[in-house]
Amino acid sequence: MKNISNITRIMRSLSMALLLGWASVTATAAVNSGDASLNRLEIKVGGSNIVDGFNSSVTAYDVTIENLPVTATISAAPAASDAIVDFTVNGQPYTNHSVAGLINGSNTVSCKVTSGNATKTYTVKVGPRVIETGRTVHFKGEWNNQPYAYIYTASPLTEHAGTWPGVRMTADSNGWFTYKLPDTADKNALVIFNTGNGGNERYPAVGEAGIALDFDGNHGWYLLKDKKWYSSNPEGPQKPSITVSPASGKVKGTSVITVDIANDATSVSGSFNGRQLSLANGSNSIAVSDYLADGESATMTISATNAIGTTEFSATFNRDDTVIVSGLTGDWRELSIYQVMVGSFQHSDRGASGYSQMWGPEGHRKNGNIKGVTEALDYIKDLGMNAIWLTPVFDSSNGGHGDERLKATGYFANDYFKIDPHFGTEADFRELVDKAHERGIYIILDGVFGHHSNCTGASPKGNYIDNRTASNVRGSDAGNISYPGSLNYFKEVVRYWMDNFGVDGWRLDQCYQVYQGGHNYWHDLRLEVEAVAAERKARGEQWGTLGYMVGEDWTGAGGITVTQQDGLKSVMDFDGKDHLVNLSSGVGSIGWFLSNDASSRGYRDAGVNPTIFLSNHDTSRVGDFVDINSSPEGLMTRHAAVAAYSGPTCTYYGDEIGDKSGNGNADNKARTSGRISGFNQNEQRVHDYVAKVFKARAENPALWRGSVQRQQLNNVEVITKTDAETGNKVICIFPQQDTSVSIGGTGIDLINGGTVSGTVSVKAWTPVFIKMN
Repeated sequence: MKNISNITRIMRSLSMALLLGWASVTATAAVNSGDASLNRLEIKVGGSNIVDGFNSSVTAYDVTIENLPVTATISAAPAASDAIVDFTVNGQPYTNHSVAGLINGSNTVSCKVTSGNATKTYTVKVGPRVIETGRTVHFKGEWNNQPYAYIYTASPLTEHAGTWPGVRMTADSNGWFTYKLPDTADKNALVIFNTGNGGNERYPAVGEAGIALDFDGNHGWYLLKDKKWYSSNPEGPQKPSITVSPASGKVKGTSVITVDIANDATSVSGSFNGRQLSLANGSNSIAVSDYLADGESATMTISATNAIGTTEFSATFNRDDTVIVSGLTGDWRELSIYQVMVGSFQHSDRGASGYSQMWGPEGHRKNGNIKGVTEALDYIKDLGMNAIWLTPVFDSSNGGHGDERLKATGYFANDYFKIDPHFGTEADFRELVDKAHERGIYIILDGVFGHHSNCTGASPKGNYIDNRTASNVRGSDAGNISYPGSLNYFKEVVRYWMDNFGVDGWRLDQCYQVYQGGHNYWHDLRLEVEAVAAERKARGEQWGTLGYMVGEDWTGAGGITVTQQDGLKSVMDFDGKDHLVNLSSGVGSIGWFLSNDASSRGYRDAGVNPTIFLSNHDTSRVGDFVDINSSPEGLMTRHAAVAAYSGPTCTYYGDEIGDKSGNGNADNKARTSGRISGFNQNEQRVHDYVAKVFKARAENPALWRGSVQRQQLNNVEVITKTDAETGNKVICIFPQQDTSVSIGGTGIDLINGGTVSGTVSVKAWTPVFIKMN
């Protein structure tokens, strides 16, 4: 009788599924007894499924909706055709494809699936969505006079509480003042606290943007001495805080997820992959291998409550124990970086729309996006590159001082913890990082830690930027980020992107701005980057462990300061760039450059290994000086010199085909449309040569870390590079005329192929690399 009952229930489930339009799912499902997963789970309210983004491997969901109480239709499509589906709503049983009532409060909808001996339960918690009906600002500055709040939106200028100095705030208890915001003042609005016309107090200072009213909830408490928003009175009890590291994403089976609960929670609960977590105040460690199998994804949910309120956390983790054999050593000197200007490199129709304007030459691409970079990965890999430097991708959509041309460059961020939606989503960026790593390519982000635009909100951990104007070691180009007040914020920034996405390194814009008050804060930030890299390496992570940092300071080598006080260990080599582009002594300039270390070239501090390049987004292109049509060999020579450098290198997109700058200002005319196909004959020739020399570099450690022996012949430089660790030896011949050169043995021609012995014939301005036997 039980079997007949089960058959009846299965047939009813199949019939209803067909009526609901799931014929293609059920008709192709095998019996597959023992598979208790679902293909689909629906709780429909008003015709829409509130279980957004259902994943069969994720069993716990938290949903908030408006207009509770409400009637919902509950239904599920099991993967196995012999499966039995049972629902409960707030403890009351329901069959599949039923109608149930949701109460005005917390609801629990459970869907139990049974197939053979297997069972699995999916749980959806449905609660009311709090609709914000008004927001109130609270301010405490310990000023002598009653404060005003001047509230405005910058672009276009809209004043929400009258003209300057704004509206006088109402006195509250213990030195606090309050003001209820008008509905027009949303999270994009800004506030400047001041003491009125003739008053002496004001924050932020004259010339600086106001503080973003981007606090969560209905009340924002701004304590001036802390320069940050709080969600409740910071001088009273706080609701619990939950900090999870890493916060989401890909993890190894050997990884440990740390959960910190603060502010005296009286009740803490959580689940991971449908299993209850044992959590308490303080630090909690969760071993990934205890909850996830390799390849499995699941959601972690945590709730912590005290008398002040409740804080919740939810994120999805994916265990991936795949070990990618990249062939990379983790030595910075090995880097062959390919720099892309995100806004002008490539646009994919599969990605974000991009910007429509950007500082750069007219008639060139402005709408580049992250997907465009992802789709060019094979091109970059085939060029022999093992790293990509992306110009900034942090959210600048509300920055740039209101100028879209600045926003599109990425160098005026308003949120360092989000991807600019014009470039893409976090998912787009994660895909780029993962697919780059699959190809053995590092990802290097552009960190602008000395200036910003309208970045006044709190970090995920509650840190803030001290946005006062700060003089720096150079005495010019002052930024609007002051240290040490901003140090913890930017330590959190580097940790966030390295830990959550596996970012491998940092290029640091106008790095001298961070050397303030006689202290080089790059020392502190470098130690943080190295600490994160070491932690990830100890957890068995392969990526996010490089910790490469390179600063931008176009001062001459002898004037570089950011390497002082044990600060940065690499800077962009502007002197070296000029030397190799100009070749004032012909190939002799190459011989001198390759045979002299950083100290001999004028760098003053120990352990510094500059990163060599020929062009970047702020300079003229090398193709402006050496014409692709009349002198392709001149371009080949310069790229060969870069590939033979013992240290990190950087190739600006388009230089591999001799691209020229467009019109425009000197510091942005090189931001031309990126091309990865459709080359003419000379472009293809230079491109293929560049690929050969950089693949030779990748396969021969002598080229990127070897010692140098220089031999000067008549219009020929012979550079012999030897790697002490492996014995690898490569002879690099840089000829200025057609000639023959003795190599004193037998070797393999890494550029032209084949074995050579004794004497090598070379063509003018066409370098060859010979790997000696």
